[in-house]
Amino acid sequence: MGVRTSDHQKVAGKQYFEDDIQLNSGIQYKTQVTTADTTLAQSECDQTVFVNGASTHDVTLPSAVAGCSFTFFITDVTSDVDIVQASASEDFVGAIVDGAGTKDSGTASDTKIIFDASGGATVGDWVSVISDGTKWYVQGLCDNALGVVFG
Repeated sequence: MGVRTSDHQKVAGKQYFEDDIQLNSGIQYKTQVTTADTTLAQSECDQTVFVNGASTHDVTLPSAVAGCSFTFFITDVTSDVDIVQASASEDFVGAIVDGAGTKDSGTASDTKIIFDASGGATVGDWVSVISDGTKWYVQGLCDNALGVVFG
């Protein structure tokens, strides 16, 4: 990746730019697709996971480790896909908001996030999780109120 500009200056060893910075290459995310029960490893942190609900399956998170994150997108809504905690003590904190602006918030008893076919999950609904080492912080967006819920 390169940075090009013609107007810049160094102050105290730091470089400051007066014009827009132009990046010469794009960002490519690490991805995978799930179609059957899958257990994610810590080595797979920071991935975008496309969950294919053509058949019901679980995707199990690794044990919570600070900074580990995943983003999940549903690509087929024929069946349910559950995002499951590795340990029930690793609470989900946060909310999934639907298109009408209502939300489902995680509670201490929740151990999974459900892309719920019968609840109206829609292709493109998504959830992002990041851990502080003890909990999984969640944000997500779904088209229908019961499409993606905590369970």
